[in-house]
Amino acid sequence: MGERRLWAIEWRQGDELLAAIEPTAAELARAAPELAGHYNDDHNRRMMAHEESLDAAEVAAYYGELRGEGGRPFLLERDGALMGDADLRNIEDGTGEFAIMIGARAAQGRGLGTRYAVMLHAFAFGVLGLERVYMSVIPTNAASRRLFEKLGYEVDDSPEARDYADEDSDVTMSIGRDGFESRWRAELAAIKTFERLTT
Repeated sequence: MGERRLWAIEWRQGDELLAAIEPTAAELARAAPELAGHYNDDHNRRMMAHEESLDAAEVAAYYGELRGEGGRPFLLERDGALMGDADLRNIEDGTGEFAIMIGARAAQGRGLGTRYAVMLHAFAFGVLGLERVYMSVIPTNAASRRLFEKLGYEVDDSPEARDYADEDSDVTMSIGRDGFESRWRAELAAIKTFERLTT
């Protein structure tokens, strides 16, 4: 996947370690079959508005395409077990777009998505230097909308935000650096971001 600085984000809470890592090719190859299963889950596919199924090779290719466009995809792990993935994409002029998936249905709705989202936004604002992050969600994905509202996102119907909508009915939201950092200041002190390797 080429030479590139890869990053990791860690947040230890008691005995639990949450990690978000930009994977090497070998790490992605190991994770891709499980990620494909999560992407293809009927519920997850509906909530992400994906119509087609993906196999492991297509997941790996998607990561490659995302990186080729300047995106930053991360694997999400809890104590070494894969929980899902997230990414920052469309990064330019101090803005970007965020997406996240907690894969296993049993792990959804337990606050994991919010904690991982805090970690990725710490990276977006603290390492990438973004000033505003956008997201879009289908109207029926109430769980995702709750996650983003808890994070501090607000509905944003500006032309800039609507550019991220796939459909006219999508809900678009955004959060600025100052609002995020003031809301999560205590938690940010416990989150570590660091370069993990360079190839």
